[in-house]
Amino acid sequence: MRIISTSALGLTCAMTLWSTTVLAEATDQGAADLLAVFQTYLGTTEGVVTVAVDGDAYQVTLDPAALLAQVPAEVGMTSTITPIVMTLADNGDGTWAYEVDQPVSVAYDIPGAMTTKTEYEQFLLTGTFDEALGDTSSYSLALSNMLTEQTQIDPTLGEMVMKVTQDSVTIEGTAQAGAAGGVDGQFTTSSGNLRYEMTIPGGEGMPPMPFVLTMAEGSAEGGMTGYQPKGLYGLLAYFVARPDAAMIEADKAGLKAALEAAMPIFANLQMTGAYKTLTLETPMGPVGVDEVGLTIDVNGAVAEGKFREAISFKGLSLPEGLVPPFAAAMIPTDMTLDVAASRFDPAAGAALALGLLDLPADATAGPEFGMQLLSAILPEGSLDITIAPGETNAPGYRLTYEASMAVGPAMPMPVGKARIGLTGMDKINEALLASPPEMGLQEMGMMLGMAQMMSQPGVDGELIWEIEATEAGGLLINGQDMMGGGQ
Repeated sequence: MRIISTSALGLTCAMTLWSTTVLAEATDQGAADLLAVFQTYLGTTEGVVTVAVDGDAYQVTLDPAALLAQVPAEVGMTSTITPIVMTLADNGDGTWAYEVDQPVSVAYDIPGAMTTKTEYEQFLLTGTFDEALGDTSSYSLALSNMLTEQTQIDPTLGEMVMKVTQDSVTIEGTAQAGAAGGVDGQFTTSSGNLRYEMTIPGGEGMPPMPFVLTMAEGSAEGGMTGYQPKGLYGLLAYFVARPDAAMIEADKAGLKAALEAAMPIFANLQMTGAYKTLTLETPMGPVGVDEVGLTIDVNGAVAEGKFREAISFKGLSLPEGLVPPFAAAMIPTDMTLDVAASRFDPAAGAALALGLLDLPADATAGPEFGMQLLSAILPEGSLDITIAPGETNAPGYRLTYEASMAVGPAMPMPVGKARIGLTGMDKINEALLASPPEMGLQEMGMMLGMAQMMSQPGVDGELIWEIEATEAGGLLINGQDMMGGGQ
């Protein structure tokens, strides 16, 4: 499907005399051609797609009701989705403008298991689709006043009820030809006033337990590079043309070709988000966080594999009285953790998996395939794990950490280095000594004393542990071999 921005569409319609691009006239033949394009990806079931001339534009209606009616009764699911009505205009320059502006409702029911309904008071989507690019060059999505109500029935716990409301969600994005092939896209999102209510059964003889999560605002930005929209659309068209397993089995070569055209799915996907003023109301009291941060950086099915995830929080607060006074200074108020994996080859793994489609009908991979796949993904028998410099802060201490190591089936033990720093050891010892004897925490003081003896002094009272695991099997702490395995 294809897209335009509201401002661009309005400007074109209102100022035609000044426009350098004249909208192409909508015709019955154009409507028939559009219908054929949509049916390539959505099938030819009567009523699912209709296209009609609407002045200088086309009105496209997407109604999944006929498809949903084909769901076998034994599946045990009924569902309804609001028909989507789209205005689509040919800009005359190889781009198409479209707009959807309506309420939307989605509901499904699995008797005895789950009932869900989601409603959007307004669903506004505008953008520009570029035929040469094969994708949306710009788009804007605004969702207003969302309400989701869900009931789940667990055979053991019973009925679990959930309700989610949100004032608004906006997503805006652009795309252009990729610097290294495919298409590169960027996006930004924002959301406001999320409220998530859940009631969990309390068990036999116990009242239900209510939980309420609220978030004042959230935002994120990111991008995806090297994705293949035409290949992905082609993969969708393949499955639409072969709606059952027998047809797919009969054309595994076609499936392999469609999957190869969609590879590497994307070269890289990045997203960084911030979510502010979160509160979780629990039966024990409120848990609050001023801000949560999340970063994801992942490569697709390319030779240079990468997966990175970073999470942080600031301003953690717990219900009053939940933590005993002796331990209050030990509860972190903020934390950062950034972990990444690299030096693996998803492309080789994907190629080997695609090779299974070359097997004769009804043939399956042998027991050796698992090890072959692992060897393809880890050609050196290991991958690198990195923990970027991070820290955890509490009223009584500051803990810092970073590490890099190699792990994998070709290595009997991980090999790498780590650095740990701690300020506030005296406060930790004070907390342990103040704990009730029956908790058994005071005995940990001896272990901390031994750790302190192995540390090196840093700045401002910091204790430092430089740790190294060697290929020879040694474990060194500040240069001292703790295992006698050699260096």
